[in-house]
Amino acid sequence: MSRRVVIAGGGTGGHVFPGLAVASELQARGVEVHWLGARRGLEAELVPERKLPLVLVDLEGLKARGPAAAVGALALLPRAVVTSVRTMLRLDPLAVVGVGGYASAAGLVAAGLLGLPTVLQEQNSVPGLTNRFLAPWSDLICCGFSDALAHFPSLPAEWTGNPVRQRFFDITPVAPHEPLRLLVLGGSQGSLFLNRMLPRALAILAGEGQVFTVKHQTGGRWAEVVKTSYADLGVEAEVSAFLAEPWRSLAETDLVVARAGALTVSELAAAGRGALLVPFAAAAGNHQEFNARSIERAGGAVVLTEDEASPERLAEVLGRIAGDPGTVRRMGEAAAGMARPDAARRIADRVIAIGGGL
Repeated sequence: MSRRVVIAGGGTGGHVFPGLAVASELQARGVEVHWLGARRGLEAELVPERKLPLVLVDLEGLKARGPAAAVGALALLPRAVVTSVRTMLRLDPLAVVGVGGYASAAGLVAAGLLGLPTVLQEQNSVPGLTNRFLAPWSDLICCGFSDALAHFPSLPAEWTGNPVRQRFFDITPVAPHEPLRLLVLGGSQGSLFLNRMLPRALAILAGEGQVFTVKHQTGGRWAEVVKTSYADLGVEAEVSAFLAEPWRSLAETDLVVARAGALTVSELAAAGRGALLVPFAAAAGNHQEFNARSIERAGGAVVLTEDEASPERLAEVLGRIAGDPGTVRRMGEAAAGMARPDAARRIADRVIAIGGGL
């Protein structure tokens, strides 16, 4: 029997990093892992860094496209499926894992045509377009949030959690500092909204005598602008374009302000850090708000939509949380209660079982 698994998909870090975590778990069991991705996706950069064999196809997403561009993107799919079929025939994998993103479609369609077992990994509370399309033909859907199960009522779905690197789980429980340490996370591309709003909100709080130790991750395009904003407003802040080791920054912080991508929320839970979350309003299907509401219901976050998150409102909420160290501790504990430290193991178990074992 084959000891190979193909992981298909990517596009963004929210799809690629969980897939890499599953790949590591499979490799630890002696499984040979190959990746099928899109030429323009983040996997083209990240997967070779992990020394995984990679096949790239030409595919583009359909989101935010006009009719003509969408037709052009769909026209690429048949050739990508043919390339994927050839790849599957050559590798003869025991199973194919779709991690979301448009490259996942080509790999899973090819697997379906060849009768190969397939597993979907859905990271968000609300499934994406690709996974909604592929789910009825999949052997199992592994959900990162329990809320996602409701979207697959008659299909084989299980809440496994999102795979998160072990370093996040190794972080000790929060012990609030004085002044409180605040981490602003904009994601790998940065958040223009947070970059604009947080310096102004923190300036309001500083004017009221409430000071934080601030670390702000901006994304590459905005670092100098945000540094200037803080300086002009008289607020001290450490500004970084990227966080090479985000678990270190979380270990050193007490409270987080962030967007609500699936991986961000899962890492906050793993680290046991409470947060003020401002979901990205343009996220497909409003999935970021659903992710954020999930951890908010558990008590690990406060959620403000973009419409609500003025500098004044952000200052009010941050000031209220920071004014009570007990609240900061309770939010961290509640966030930790949502974590699934064995997510990668669970998914690897299911992949191997559905593939017929080793």
